[in-house]
Amino acid sequence: MKKALIITFSLLLVAVVGTAFYTLNQHTANDTPRRINLDEGTSYQALCDTLDASPTFRLMAHALGLDKHVREGSYIVEAHNDFNVTLDSFYLIRPNTYEFYWTVTPERFMARMTDEFNAFWKDKTGNFDYNLKNIIIIASIVEEETNDNAEKPLIASVYLNRLSRGMPLQADPTVKYAVGDFTLRRILNKHLGAESPFNTYLHVGLPPAPICLPSEASVNAVIGAPQTNYIYFCASENMDGTHRFAATLAEHNANAARYHRALARMGVRR
Repeated sequence: MKKALIITFSLLLVAVVGTAFYTLNQHTANDTPRRINLDEGTSYQALCDTLDASPTFRLMAHALGLDKHVREGSYIVEAHNDFNVTLDSFYLIRPNTYEFYWTVTPERFMARMTDEFNAFWKDKTGNFDYNLKNIIIIASIVEEETNDNAEKPLIASVYLNRLSRGMPLQADPTVKYAVGDFTLRRILNKHLGAESPFNTYLHVGLPPAPICLPSEASVNAVIGAPQTNYIYFCASENMDGTHRFAATLAEHNANAARYHRALARMGVRR
């Protein structure tokens, strides 16, 4: 008996293919099983072209960072496949790398994810005031704000403080999501008016769903956020990717002024 090939691949690929299943079910007459072969080095754009992916699929995959994690392999999309990636199953995802046989069924895959989910979340939330969905939504915003894991708890504390005070989050990453342009380096006034339930400059409270797949560090940052009085933060004038935090608008404005002076010294126009 020929030994089954074992492929180690990231969960992000599974999410790409799983979302592709959803797109195929909705947008193609997939009356017979369809095999998709992805060669080494296949680009995300080539995958989308192969799937005849809808704009919604492309937007969601980009938002989740899945476009950077296409892996080679052979995948079969069954006729009228009923395995759909929904928000409910999204919350079961624990970012990590897992080993599966390439023939794994959707049901066995989701059973494994459920086990991983239960192991990860056991005793994690404790007396935390927010439910699982909201934790992941907040963590997704924190994830997009910084790559510095050491700062994530402080950034989470800012958003938790804003929520507790009924203030709008005014989180720039949610504006990028609302606009649908993830290449934006700076958020301008013209972007702030984008009408979308994800635009936290226009709407108080949390967006309706995560804006990306948060890392374990971002989830832990939300659950373990320290008690602070910070409600503002801005990029540091050191230009090292860190931020300065403030409890008052006056302090925040002073921090912002330092940052803008640093930009001016570098010849960067606002």
